Amino acid sequence: MLEQLRMQEVSQIILSKPKGAVIKQSGDDFLTGEPIMIINNPSLSNLSFVAKPVNADDAQGHIGTAGITNQIDFIINEGSVLYALWNYIYGLHEENPGPTKIKGNEYLTTNPQGYIKLSAKPELTPGQDKVYVYKVDDNQNRLLSVDEYEFCVTEEEPREWYIHIFEAQEGETYFVNYSYLIEPQTISTIKQIHNNIFATMDIYIDAVDLKNDDKHVVYIHCDKVQIHTDMVLSVNNSQKTSFTPIRIMSIPEEDTVATIMVI
Repeated sequence: MLEQLRMQEVSQIILSKPKGAVIKQSGDDFLTGEPIMIINNPSLSNLSFVAKPVNADDAQGHIGTAGITNQIDFIINEGSVLYALWNYIYGLHEENPGPTKIKGNEYLTTNPQGYIKLSAKPELTPGQDKVYVYKVDDNQNRLLSVDEYEFCVTEEEPREWYIHIFEAQEGETYFVNYSYLIEPQTISTIKQIHNNIFATMDIYIDAVDLKNDDKHVVYIHCDKVQIHTDMVLSVNNSQKTSFTPIRIMSIPEEDTVATIMVI
């Protein structure tokens, strides 16, 4: 029946934990058969059944070449950034990790008394954190010495943090760089590890019968595949978008590359 079906688009891809693999998630292991990633309506896919040529030779030379289909190549150019899949492969993921220090900067203008108000509480741990204050004048930044300013904080709640610049005039612009604490939703610690993972794969492809226009679903199952993925972030580029290219290569299990079923 496959010969009279026209494949239209991949509707869903399910990658699940295979037997013997260990995949961590938030301190617990995935169960065998549990989905680790579900991709709905990927933007572009290319499914290839790859045949490996095997040559037969004798003393007189070449006799013939046989092709053995022992692998499936499935390339997905997903239009969205699959952060979860990318994170499983590359990093250690934490949900609501608590206060985390980051470094930021801001341009601020002095009030009539020479004060500038900071947007966050600066971290001032001796030997670790330092605040840099620059005076912006004609697009040139001059670093102020610690003798030219002081830190001030209001007594009433919520407290506000200021920098008092002694010789500042009203309306002057200053550039301040400092560390402060935030409450991130997630943190990923990226590790230098191999960018691949093993899984079972289930593919659902929408298809139409060319003879009678009946709609069908083609189901493809692979017991074991290896997944390679990168993450491409295109920033301020109107010609390209961010996407996650994923390459999936099947690994034969007991001489079976894949199972194809028409539903």
